[in-house]
Amino acid sequence: MFAKGKPRIPLNSQAKFKSQLVDNASQFNLSFPTAADLARKNGSQLRQTKLTICQKDNKLRYEGFVEQKPRPKQEFVYVPTPIVEEKPPKEEKAPTGLPSSPMSKPGRDLVSLIGRVDFCLKMHKMYPELNAIWNVYGKLLRIIEGKRGERTLLVRNEGSGPIIQGIYYDFDGILKSWTPGCYIHLVGQFIGDNRMQTFKIAQVSDIDWDQQFMRLENLTTYILMQNNVHK
Repeated sequence: MFAKGKPRIPLNSQAKFKSQLVDNASQFNLSFPTAADLARKNGSQLRQTKLTICQKDNKLRYEGFVEQKPRPKQEFVYVPTPIVEEKPPKEEKAPTGLPSSPMSKPGRDLVSLIGRVDFCLKMHKMYPELNAIWNVYGKLLRIIEGKRGERTLLVRNEGSGPIIQGIYYDFDGILKSWTPGCYIHLVGQFIGDNRMQTFKIAQVSDIDWDQQFMRLENLTTYILMQNNVHK
């Protein structure tokens, strides 16, 4: 009788072992397949199933797939950040004029000047744009009556010289008692070369007429020259 022998197991040869190493090395360069890759290969799409619990036997029941709306294709658009140009800082302008000059300050350019007829006419001709209230002293030559209380006073220096016309509206009848030859004081602003709109008039006594006009006129001339230089 023949004894039953064990099945013959093929032994691993060296050539077979090398071939297995080569096959395994070729598989190392491949990545593991993902669910998405498998879906693309099979041409199928992963879908969500509907499962409900049966009230009778309390088991899950399959009821098909959940309908999914197609997602709109979204394209990524790169919008560069706008470049903001930095504005250079504004240069502050240095204040013009001398701090000690009151005529350089805004809203304070009105001045009051004092002088006789010839001096005031001369200064007005030199500085026609000057914003000034003029205090003119002179001798009354004549009063010309106009319409609706308008009076024109012709005034000049004591001896001779140019004549200034002072326009004044005498609604109170102040000029009725005035006679030519008296010394008067006119306060107003020029509206022409030798015409002045008069706001206030008054007679001047001999004591007031003897005041030092020469000193006041020289001081006024100096102030106007200094202001003109520093503009």
